[in-house]
Formats: sequence, structure tokens, C-alpha cells
Amino acid sequence: MTDKKVLQCKNSPITYTLLTKQVKHINMRIQPSGEIVVSANPFVPQKKIDEFVNQKISWILKHQKELMERRAVLTYTKEYFVLFGRTLKVKLIMGKYSRVHYGNDILYVHLKEEASFESVMERFMRKLCMDVFTDIAGLMQKRLQDYSLPTPVLKIRKMKSRWGSCIPAKQQITLNQNLIHYPIEFAEYVILHELVHFIQPNHSKAFYQIIEYYMPDYKERIKLAG
Repeated sequence: MTDKKVLQCKNSPITYTLLTKQVKHINMRIQPSGEIVVSANPFVPQKKIDEFVNQKISWILKHQKELMERRAVLTYTKEYFVLFGRTLKVKLIMGKYSRVHYGNDILYVHLKEEASFESVMERFMRKLCMDVFTDIAGLMQKRLQDYSLPTPVLKIRKMKSRWGSCIPAKQQITLNQNLIHYPIEFAEYVILHELVHFIQPNHSKAFYQIIEYYMPDYKERIKLAG
């Protein structure tokens, strides 16, 4: 029997798959996809399993960070590009101008002579992130209109172990550029998460109560990160 669990840890929620079977001890492994799988005897109390996972947080975050870095390398090549959870085939076109656009499951990358594919892609990703995430932040801000939050200053950068961070005093949110490769629903959760820190600066029970009120399916969205 398998079941998805979300454990509210000190810094962030941890999602894991609980596999109940006849084993003597509680065991844990991390799949290549980053999924955490915990095996336990069906007679072991859920509280004890959660405590076991909580004790392994440092180990989990270390390995997930390594996997995130590997996935960041594999999210696009000159053959394919993962855009908001969809894999697009890359079509290179040599021309007078460098630009990128997409449609019909194809990412068209126009390169002028001697232009760097990587540089053109980085500019495209950064601009798309800013455009899309600015729109999402506006929508999430409206969703939280009861709190009259200020319009956040958005920054985009590559981050090794976080999807986002914020500085409430500066009304600033920084988002991981690699969010562009994951489903838009996950990006919405990350942005809402950071906005709620303007209300609750910690990961307390009250913090997640606000998130759940305005995004009831947030636990399902967390799972989209794999």
C-alpha cells in the first residue's frame, strides 16, 4: 500500500511516499526523480514515521539539492527544452537576428552568425520568467487582497537549493529561474508561498493555514516538483 504524505518541517514542507509492507525497520530512499520513498511496517504509528523523516531532513535536503543541480543541466539541450512541464523539440534556425519563440510543441531558436546558443537561451529564459512570474505575482496578490499586500519587487536568478526567497522589509521576492521548467501550478504555489511570508515571516502553523485557505490544493502542487 502506498500513500503520499506532506510533513511540515521547520524550513519547508517535505513530501514523501509512504510504502507500507512487512519490514523490520523504517527505511528511506530518494529516487532519481527526487521522490522520497519511506518503507515502514503497517503497525508503525504515523507519528513515529514523521519523526524518522524529520530526523533525516539534512540528508534529504543535501541529496535533493544535488538532484536539482543535475536536473537543471538536463532541462534543455540543443535538441529539446522543458517549458512549464512540457517537452518541446528545439529547432535551430540561422538568420540575421537572434530570438526565441515557441508553438506547436516546437521551440524555435533563431541564431545570427557567431551567436552563442547558451547566451540566447539565457536571455530568453530570464525575460520569460520575469514576464510570466510578474503576471502570476499580480494574480496571487489579488488572491490575498484581504491583506492589502504591496506589489513585490521580483528578481530572477539561478538558485541551488531553493525555489524562492523573500525579504519582507524590502518587499522583494527572488525566484529560481529553473521554475520555468516546472508546471505553472507549481510556480503559482512558490510565488504564493513567498507572498505569504509578507504576512507570516516563518513556517508556523498559521503560515500554512493562510496558504491552505487561499490555495486548498497546495500539497498537490508541491508534488509537481517531483
